[in-house]
Amino acid sequence: MWFATYVTGVLASLVASVYYSITARQRGMHPLASRMTLGKMNMSLGVLVTLLGLNQLTFDQLDVIRVVIALVLLFVGGVNLILGTRNFLRYRAAWQAELKKGS
Repeated sequence: MWFATYVTGVLASLVASVYYSITARQRGMHPLASRMTLGKMNMSLGVLVTLLGLNQLTFDQLDVIRVVIALVLLFVGGVNLILGTRNFLRYRAAWQAELKKGS
């Protein structure tokens, strides 16, 4: 069960990361909308790196190197997830304020 969930999560976050990366770099897109999309990309990359870190902890033979790598991946993934969420929420609020101001 863990393997199916892991593979599904990795593939979904990888596809989402690529999709948001391509979408954010389109011409003619409003800068705030582009930054919101980059925040979504950072969130999906955070999920991907966190899942890779969790996978390192599921092996039978846990040695010091594997645990250190897993902790680094978990830290980097968590930071990327938190900062991506913060950026998305910040730019979404600015985008909504700009839309209200314009109408």
